Amino acid sequence: MEFEFETTTGAGGETVQCVLEYDMDEEGTYADNLKSIHFQGTDVFALLSDEQFKQIEMDGTMKLSSHLIAEADHSKIIAYEHE
Repeated sequence: MEFEFETTTGAGGETVQCVLEYDMDEEGTYADNLKSIHFQGTDVFALLSDEQFKQIEMDGTMKLSSHLIAEADHSKIIAYEHE
C-alpha cells in the first residue's frame, strides 16, 4: 500500500511531497519505507541528509498512523449510522 503526504524539510522549511510504502495486517502496519520525495516535481530523495531523511520518515509514519485512526473512526461512524 502507499500513503502520500506533505511535510517540510531543510533550512527554509520547504514543502516536499512524499510517498510512503507500507504493509498492513491484523497487528498494524509494518515495513514502512519512503518510496519517493519530490520538491516542485523534482525527485530529491538522494539529495537529503540522513537526518532529513529520518525526520521525513518519522513524520510520514506519524501521519500514516493518524490517517489510519481517522479512517477507522469514520468507518465506525458510518456503520453506526446504518444500524
